[in-house]
This record gives sequence, C-alpha cells and structure tokens, in this order.
Amino acid sequence: MPVPSSIDQPRVLIADDERETCILLRALLMQEGIDVVGMAHGGVVVVAMVAELVLDVVLMDFRMPDMSGMEATERIKIAAPDIQVIFLTFYGDDDWKQSAEQAGAYCYLLKGCPPAMIVDMIWRAWRHRQEVAGGPTAAAAG
Repeated sequence: MPVPSSIDQPRVLIADDERETCILLRALLMQEGIDVVGMAHGGVVVVAMVAELVLDVVLMDFRMPDMSGMEATERIKIAAPDIQVIFLTFYGDDDWKQSAEQAGAYCYLLKGCPPAMIVDMIWRAWRHRQEVAGGPTAAAAG
C-alpha cells in the first residue's frame, strides 16, 4: 500500500504510560502510512497536547499517571468533539467498555489484538472524523 500524502493520512497522538509501548506503536503506525504527531505518557500531557497539535485520532490507554485515559478522553471530547479516541488497553470487561463509550470513545481495543486491527480502526476513525468535521479540508484544518 503506498504511503498517502500528509493531508491524506491520519495524524495520531499515542498516549500510554509505557514508553516502550509508545515506541512500538509509533513504528507500526508509521510503517502503515499513519503520521504519529506525538507521544504522551500521562493524561494531563495528553490533554495539553491535543490543545496544541493538529491531530485526528488519539490512541489512548486507560491507566496513566496523573489522569486516567477516561478522564482525559472526557476532557478531549469537550474541547474538540471531532477528535476520535481509540482505547487500547488490557482491561476488557464490559464496565470498562461501557465507560469508554460514555466518555465518547470511537472504539475500544484490547492490547494483544492483531496490529492490523489497530491500523484499520485508526483509518476508520480518521474517515469518521472527516465526515463529522465536514470533509477532508475541514479535518486537515484541525
């Protein structure tokens, strides 16, 4: 698959408390033509970065220091409702999934799922954001 130009690819912020997880995810996503615009290791930093960066999707872990991924997602959806949040976590029970949905997450994936699933859901969330924001030009404007 050819790598799309920068306006034709998702811009993703990776949020996970494990630095190694962020690095591995960044390598995977960049190989798949996804622009990783930043990495954050805490919820407070995630919220601050969303306010400063032009991005489309946040790949978010639930457990992070200083602010949970859930609280960070709620704040992101208030400040920038068209940014899509995908949870990638070890916590797979129904209560966590329901909480993610209530916070406004686009979807919920379990760590250990096939890498292709993560990539596919990011592209789907990016296309959804374009629809919500009124098209590629609006989404590119951030």
